[in-house]
Amino acid sequence: MHPVLFTFPLGRREIALHSYGLLIAAGLAIGIWLAHREGERRGLDGGRVLDLAFWLVVSGLIGSRLTYGLVNARSFFHACLDGGGPWWRDCTSLLAVWEGGLVFYGGVAVAALVAYLFARRERWAFGDVGDLFVPGLAIGHAFGRLGCFAAGCCFGKETASRIGVAFPRGSVAFDVLERAGAIPPGSGETPPLHPTQLYEAGGELVLFALLCALRPRLRRQPGALMLSYLGLYALLRFVVEIFRGDVLRGFPIELETPRLAGWLGLPPVEPIFLSAGQIGSLLTALAVAAALVWRHKAPRTPAP
Repeated sequence: MHPVLFTFPLGRREIALHSYGLLIAAGLAIGIWLAHREGERRGLDGGRVLDLAFWLVVSGLIGSRLTYGLVNARSFFHACLDGGGPWWRDCTSLLAVWEGGLVFYGGVAVAALVAYLFARRERWAFGDVGDLFVPGLAIGHAFGRLGCFAAGCCFGKETASRIGVAFPRGSVAFDVLERAGAIPPGSGETPPLHPTQLYEAGGELVLFALLCALRPRLRRQPGALMLSYLGLYALLRFVVEIFRGDVLRGFPIELETPRLAGWLGLPPVEPIFLSAGQIGSLLTALAVAAALVWRHKAPRTPAP
């Protein structure tokens, strides 16, 4: 794991190239390229598709980072007041996106609103726009989770299995667990943790392949591909959240399930339901179900 690939001098300072930011940029580039290619194939203006992609990226990053800031508002507040570095760096840490910390559901919600407004102005069907971008969203998110793995954020609970990954000093996982007193003094790495970042990245790659297979069959049903992705991702995310160990992100509804945790080989003292991500998954699943009911009941325009 290499949170920083390399540094290069710029005057009296050194600029670091972070793996997290590089992988997210790669995912965005691939996703935009896929959407642009599919848009032109459908007869849409490629330039307008790229314009929309730009605003989706900007709004998605802003929405996901602001949501992360809201979920971790207490940590950012204390860092600003009690941080050990310069006040301007501690109080603006929310802007340090390259260090990790993006909430996917927050970004999707804001980007969806922007996509709806853009589609309405261009007189495009919102369902077609969603279908255009969700395969790229899936592959882009997979790259993003690889970036999370490189930075050590979004880490999992402790595990004794062979799949456990120990994150070194300097990673987000090490820093968080060290502050929580979960790492013995003098240790240079975390205990073996579930690589939940890789779980989700692998799941997103499967979803990407499935979306590519379903696209030709659902082409005449605008929005069906988008709803398929949202529903399947909600299920994937809900399951992955069970194994997440970055509990500081919050459990708005904490349910005690020590027997289930023990059966899964997880620490019984750590909650597994219901994290903010799981609540987001449930809300997404409900929204998808409501959309499907609405689509079923909506009158269909007879074919000419």
